Amino acid sequence: MRLLRLGPPLVRTALAVLVAVLASMAAVPRARCQAARAVVARSVFVNRNGGADFTSVQDAVDSVPFGNGQWIRVHVAAGVYKFTPFPCPAFSYLFRSSSVCFLFVTMHRAPSEKVIVPQNKSFILLEGEGWQQTSIEWADHAGGDSTTAASPTFAAYSDDFMARDITFKNTYNGDGRIAPAVAALAAGDRSSFYRCGFVSVQDTLSDLEGRHYYEGCYIEGAMDFIFGNGQSIFQGCEIWTARTPVWPGFITAQGRMSEADSSGFVFKGCTVRGVTPAYLGRAWRRYARVIFFQTDMSGVVVSQGGTLTMVEEGCTGQGSNRTGRVPWTKDLSGDDLAKFVDLSYVSADGWLDAQPR
Repeated sequence: MRLLRLGPPLVRTALAVLVAVLASMAAVPRARCQAARAVVARSVFVNRNGGADFTSVQDAVDSVPFGNGQWIRVHVAAGVYKFTPFPCPAFSYLFRSSSVCFLFVTMHRAPSEKVIVPQNKSFILLEGEGWQQTSIEWADHAGGDSTTAASPTFAAYSDDFMARDITFKNTYNGDGRIAPAVAALAAGDRSSFYRCGFVSVQDTLSDLEGRHYYEGCYIEGAMDFIFGNGQSIFQGCEIWTARTPVWPGFITAQGRMSEADSSGFVFKGCTVRGVTPAYLGRAWRRYARVIFFQTDMSGVVVSQGGTLTMVEEGCTGQGSNRTGRVPWTKDLSGDDLAKFVDLSYVSADGWLDAQPR
């Protein structure tokens, strides 16, 4: 073998090539690798009482760079994050003018939280200190110039989102009337929620689109309170029917649009309890798909079951008696059912295992 001697020009060229290769390797975004290894690259902290990076959850979300590609944890201290102004009467001895009082309240109110994660801010892990200890609350509803889509207390439009140990609550009280009042909206792909609370009356959880996974969550509402076109598994969740002036209610309103549409709601190992009778669901669109698997149902479930084509398999409890079910309730074979109750229904590409723990 003949050895090639490199003179100074060739040495400089070879070094330049090596430097270019190393630079290109360094320029490759590390975020996807970190996401694959389930690494949290950075944490920021929120405490409404101060002493943290932020007092507002939205400010913490806003601090995440656009086009983010590495997992950032937003840890929210225990507390209720909502609008709570100081009452003016307590300061009447200081302020004689109502306009001055209003200015004081506006400047000194507690952090106001209506939180939006925009589409171009992926890889956010929102973490509370327990769904009964940390909550984000707002009162909004569809009506007048406002729409259902504008009502959520919390909305995540980005892909690759996680939340755990936190509650999203819409506190709208219609004084005897109900209206769409979304507590949380999930519209991105590859989103998961662990031990979260979702509380409202109508349209509580807008599982709008994308592949989602809910585990150990508490979902409360009365009318269409789990709705959307998501492709989602609810594992070990507590479904609670709330008090409402209009009953019976409907737990689900799924929006599958065609036979080819892969979306659907799968409730696996859940419980259905509450205080108001409710149907298991009704169709938002004609191809709606809802599956209740090994779910314990109390007597709040209306005997007809629902007004859509749904599947119930291996369920228990008083409400699981199918004697009075509507005739279009379906049965699936073992193989067909397995395709939906397995995690691969939402995570065939393994995204769920790649998220931080």
